[in-house]
Amino acid sequence: MADTENFEDESFDLDELEESSSGNRYVFLHDGTKLSDSSDLKIKKYDFTNPIILSESDLALLKTKSEQFVYYLAGHLSMFLRTEFNLELEDLSADLYKSFISSINSPSCVTLFKLQELNGVGLLDVNSHLSATVVDRILGGRGSTNPEERGLTDIEKALVEDFNLIILEEWCKQWKSIKELNPVVIGTETTGKFLQTSPPHAMMLILSMEASFGDVSGPLRIAVPYYTMEPVLSGVLSQANVPAKTKSTLSPKWHEIYDEIPVDISVEWDAFQLSVRDLFNLEVDDIIEMNPEIISKTKVRIEDRTCFLGEIGLEGDQVAYQVNECKTESLNLIGKSHG
Repeated sequence: MADTENFEDESFDLDELEESSSGNRYVFLHDGTKLSDSSDLKIKKYDFTNPIILSESDLALLKTKSEQFVYYLAGHLSMFLRTEFNLELEDLSADLYKSFISSINSPSCVTLFKLQELNGVGLLDVNSHLSATVVDRILGGRGSTNPEERGLTDIEKALVEDFNLIILEEWCKQWKSIKELNPVVIGTETTGKFLQTSPPHAMMLILSMEASFGDVSGPLRIAVPYYTMEPVLSGVLSQANVPAKTKSTLSPKWHEIYDEIPVDISVEWDAFQLSVRDLFNLEVDDIIEMNPEIISKTKVRIEDRTCFLGEIGLEGDQVAYQVNECKTESLNLIGKSHG
């Protein structure tokens, strides 16, 4: 029998286990050595079952892009429903597929969609109250619904499909600078219990919004597998990380040859309004009364743009014009300063 006295005891001491259960934290090196003092170390918890794919700065950038999407989507849906549709961005996060589908309320209105240019299936989760209110509004109602929890009928699903397509198409437009995306609805569900569009541990990018119109409000979420959006997201993030090239701004240079270029200039007033009948009845030697203050509101137009406001009058035997105000449009005409 081998001599066991030469073997080191690798078991934990009972006192250490009791201390660890009381909430004390211990730090061990890769070789198992326990650090006696870990006060100088910054310890961060990490969940290996839910890895963080995007950094905080990446998520912040995508949130900014999502805020623009939410703004334009709210306007588009307001026009579609012919009433005010409020939409606010709640969060943009990454989570496991199994965690997302377990968070879907039942009943709910879940739309399965596919991006033709990419692999994978995404999910659009709309609150059932919200979907029923949309149906009521499409049918000519005032945008209110019975608070009863229920799923949509087949006819109601067909009616709300245009609403869902607007959301998906507007969402795809925000990636247009990277890749043209075209969504296609491939199915609907009323619960997340039987969804198997992605592996349970697949990471999902989840955009959460809070929608309200009429007397109903509820959540609206778009969830897409990260592996589906990775080609697009990498393009967005790479563009943001490229340092902007500093371009030296050169002031416009004036050349003497420009001095001889003829420019059409006109002076005009906003004088009065006439009806068509009075206009046709005008004859030679007719007198039209005008407000004397119009003289001080004479416009100078250059190339069909109002550039100056001033007063017109006589200077000896010649007509003169005094500039009193310079309009913004004149700054874009030329790059020469005359002092």
